[in-house]
Amino acid sequence: MPAAAAARVVPWVEELARLGHKVSVFTSSSAFDDDEKIVKSFFRVPDNKASLGKRFFQEILLGLDLGLRIFLCKKNTKLCLISSPPFFMACICAFFAWISNIPYVFDVRDRYPRVLTDLGVIKTSSFLFKLLGGLESWVYQNALQITTVTQGLVQELQLRFPNLNIFLVRNGFDEEVFTEHILNSAKASAFTVVYHGRLGRFYDLDTYLEIMNLVYEIDPSIRFLMIGNFPENFTSRSPENLEILPVLPLRKLNKLLSASHLGICLLRELPAMKKAFPAKAYDYIGAGLPILAGPSGELVDMVARRGIGVTFSNISPKVVADSIVGIKNDQVKWAKMCKAVKESRMHFGRRKITKTYFTKELSLFTK
Repeated sequence: MPAAAAARVVPWVEELARLGHKVSVFTSSSAFDDDEKIVKSFFRVPDNKASLGKRFFQEILLGLDLGLRIFLCKKNTKLCLISSPPFFMACICAFFAWISNIPYVFDVRDRYPRVLTDLGVIKTSSFLFKLLGGLESWVYQNALQITTVTQGLVQELQLRFPNLNIFLVRNGFDEEVFTEHILNSAKASAFTVVYHGRLGRFYDLDTYLEIMNLVYEIDPSIRFLMIGNFPENFTSRSPENLEILPVLPLRKLNKLLSASHLGICLLRELPAMKKAFPAKAYDYIGAGLPILAGPSGELVDMVARRGIGVTFSNISPKVVADSIVGIKNDQVKWAKMCKAVKESRMHFGRRKITKTYFTKELSLFTK
């Protein structure tokens, strides 16, 4: 699937296979790969556009299906790697691994239920929050190891669960897709700002639209390209300087990213976003793109520290729009940021990160 979770799992599977292990991937029916390693559920991945109630029901069905498959394979299974979210699906899989006496590694990309309180879905004082917090604690306490994607989440989890084995395994970009060769791709004739991925609950749709409209008023030659599956209330209000393309696999997406001039990743101002580092930002780095990042948090800190883009402590559409126009008119500044991105790429290769984890932190168990 063209999703961050699936992209993260691919090098994990390949590295385990390289180390001599037989690997099976239990996933939803949405997977379109016919590789013999792929075992598809009868159920699809939960729909991000659905109501929370419907998503919960979809997660339960998928989790029970995958959990039963884990249980049926318990005699021949040495280790289970479980990716969350979807949180309830992952918890169910962890439960089935536990009753099957299969050690499991729990990979946390967004921390639930904390994310739900940041979004205003539940209150920290509610019984539901305490119930979900207890479930989270049980899953972590019974895991062989916990892996997560940002340093901020590592620190948060270590503070909450000081006795657990918690490791940082960043997402990174795929070096086999975003090769060194792609850095020399020709740029689009129009100065292009690109976004790819979903515009889910962690992004403000109106902010993006306002930025594009403001840029159009100042310099209508600047083009925006958005690639992904977006809500209808967003696409129906598309400004004249925006082109929208459907979800694309990385091997097609890479060329479009490398032909652009800037990548944009502006998150909502939520506490959880301070510890976020969206996978799309790594893809921008892989494609050699400077990043427009905000608000304050781990992503902004890294972009500012390495000089690989322009950062915003708070999101003001007018300030962002003026910055885009300013970069377009300052080729020296843009070229300097591009150079810094190319020099930083070596630290963010997904396969290099994966190999380090499997040959060091997890090596004692998998030998």
